[in-house]
Amino acid sequence: MKKALVTGASRGIGYAIAKKLSQNGCAVVITGRNIQTLSCVAHELGENVFPMVWDAAEFNKADEKIKEAAAILGGLDIVVNNAGIFAQRNEWDRENLLKTTINEWQDVINVNASAVFFTMQASVKYMLKNNVKGNILNITSVAGEEPVYGAYGGSKILATSLTRGWGKMFAADGITINGIAPGPVATEMNNWHEGDSMKHDRIPYGRFATIDEIADLAMYLLSGNARLICGETVILDGGYSIR
Repeated sequence: MKKALVTGASRGIGYAIAKKLSQNGCAVVITGRNIQTLSCVAHELGENVFPMVWDAAEFNKADEKIKEAAAILGGLDIVVNNAGIFAQRNEWDRENLLKTTINEWQDVINVNASAVFFTMQASVKYMLKNNVKGNILNITSVAGEEPVYGAYGGSKILATSLTRGWGKMFAADGITINGIAPGPVATEMNNWHEGDSMKHDRIPYGRFATIDEIADLAMYLLSGNARLICGETVILDGGYSIR
C-alpha cells in the first residue's frame, strides 16, 4: 500500500486528490488548520485517511511534520504540496497593487512558495534516508505562466521553477517531482459554490475545471506510468492561459 501526504486537503483540490488516492488503495494523511474539519473529512474518506494539523504557513515545522506523517502511515511514498492562498487584494487592480503591504506580500509567499520549498526539502531528505523511490507533486497555478503583478503570481512562478529544478536534481535518485498548474477551478476559493453555473466566458473550452479533473491528472503524474515526466508543471485550464 502506497502512503501519501496531502497538504490543504480539507476541501477543494486537496480533498479531491486525497479522495482519489484513498480510492486507489493508498493510506493518506491530510493536513489543514482545523482538527474538527480534518477529522470529519478523514471519517468521510475512509479508515485509511488520517488527519494531521499543520498550517502550511508554519513551514519551519516541515521536517517535524514529514516525520509525523511517516510515523502515522508507517512510511511515506507520495507528498502533494497543495495548500495555497490568494492575496488579500486583487493583484490585477492598479490601486490595490499599490496598497499591498509587506505583511500581505509575505503571507502569500510563505504559504505558496516557502512552504513548497521546505516541504520538498523535508520530503526528499526522508526519501533519500529511507531509500524511497517516491513522488512529489506541487499544485501551482496558471498565474505562474502569465505576467506577474504581485505576490500570488510571483509565488506560483517560484513554485513552478522550484518544481523544474528539484525535478531535475533528484531524478537520478528515483524521486519524481512534477506539478499541476490549474486555471479557474470550480471551488469556493474561486467564489464558486455548489449549484453555480460551470460556464466561464474567458476559458476557450467554455467552463471551469472540476476538482476531479485535477485529481485525475494528479493520479497519472503520481503513477509509475509518469516516471519519465520530470520537473514538468502540466497546465490544466481549458485553454485559459493561451494568448
